[in-house]
Amino acid sequence: MLKLYGPARSRSSRVLWMLAECGVSFEHEDLTRFPTMADKAAAMREVYPLGKIPVLEDGELTLAESMAINLYLAQHYGPRLWPDSAADQALALQWSFFAASEIDPPIVQLLIERSFRKPPVRDEKNEKKQAEAIKRPLAYLDGHLALHPYLLGDRFTVADLNLASVFTMAAGAKLDMNDYPQVKAWLDRCYERPAFKEASAPKP
Repeated sequence: MLKLYGPARSRSSRVLWMLAECGVSFEHEDLTRFPTMADKAAAMREVYPLGKIPVLEDGELTLAESMAINLYLAQHYGPRLWPDSAADQALALQWSFFAASEIDPPIVQLLIERSFRKPPVRDEKNEKKQAEAIKRPLAYLDGHLALHPYLLGDRFTVADLNLASVFTMAAGAKLDMNDYPQVKAWLDRCYERPAFKEASAPKP
């Protein structure tokens, strides 16, 4: 059986969304049984030497990095989510890398500056820099989505899931989406999916 390591309120959340989309059974070690961060880190190093989360186990395969995990799950467990053609498969990789390199870093920095840090600790120079840095990729994405309901056309795929999962931090980052109506509409479509709601629902 598949086994996922990592708490839901972390980058493991995008893997939980993917698992819900795939409709497969899995075991979830959310690490809450370990009392301290040191205990959690020690437990994870036994699974994956870098001690990072999330980590997926599938038989003899141990796989880290949430985007890579989702690409693997889509290919092997979610045929509806994995593109059919080699070209579209390459584009799914492109959009996943775009999410990790162009959108995630500035959103994380804005989240830190706008939600976690308070004056005088807040770095206003960094906040301004990151707010400016995200404008170009957002404008590019908005233009692309003006032509397609989803990243690869008419069908929701792993590319949409991986990129949309990064935007779950947008509220905490206080990211103004008013200038990007196509991105906002696309996110609404993604977040209305039953699997997203299932994965995001508070657990008893």
